[in-house]
Amino acid sequence: MRNARELPAPSAEETPLLQDHRLERWLSSARQPHTTRKSDGGYHWTQRVQYAVGHAVNRYYSAQPELRSHADAGELVDYRWPRRIAYFDSEKRYWELKDRVARHLESFFASNGYEGYRPVMLYERFETHVPELGMDLSMIFQAVWQSEGGGIHLQKFVVDVDPEVLDGYRHAARVFCRHAFGSDPAKIEVYSVLEGERIHLSLDDVSYEKSLDYLRLAHSGMEETNAEQACTCGRCKQDLTESAAALRLS
Repeated sequence: MRNARELPAPSAEETPLLQDHRLERWLSSARQPHTTRKSDGGYHWTQRVQYAVGHAVNRYYSAQPELRSHADAGELVDYRWPRRIAYFDSEKRYWELKDRVARHLESFFASNGYEGYRPVMLYERFETHVPELGMDLSMIFQAVWQSEGGGIHLQKFVVDVDPEVLDGYRHAARVFCRHAFGSDPAKIEVYSVLEGERIHLSLDDVSYEKSLDYLRLAHSGMEETNAEQACTCGRCKQDLTESAAALRLS
């Protein structure tokens, strides 16, 4: 790890900071600017389930490798699963989703291929400076492994599979790893816990310069959105949608 550092306490530095979780939220809202996704309590059920999944994965891979075979995915998921059925469409949906997530995580754990190893990083946040952008980039790495062929293997677990968000993630991960670790990730993999599907995010079709351009444009769009948050006119909403479209065409 060359230039990555654990996220320090907030400071008065003037260097702009691009955070991956804020980028994801912006991309998601830009895709559906007129859709409210909040339920009672301020969070949509997908966010609550994502929280439970994060804790399940973290607890599983925090255990010693020889002890993981005794872990029960259902119990791991239940530890932080939302208690209020009212967050979901129905009681039937509540139990169906819980069972599906547990089954898919159990299948993932059994087939991941790193049974005897511990992750290089596990739900850790790091920050690095990107000189070409004149800003710092902060990312939360869910599970990172040392790849057999060299390099690192990034794994991300998602409830809501949003293509725009995943595209932003691969660009951010590429730029971060290039500066922090000296090379691109060997593999970027996303696991859909609802579908039980592994999604490979390839970097073969984009250059490093395009990833830089993507983040530059995204940061500019996020700044514009922040400045217009107080405005609910049709023009501002249109600008938000057009900024998201520009990223797809860049």
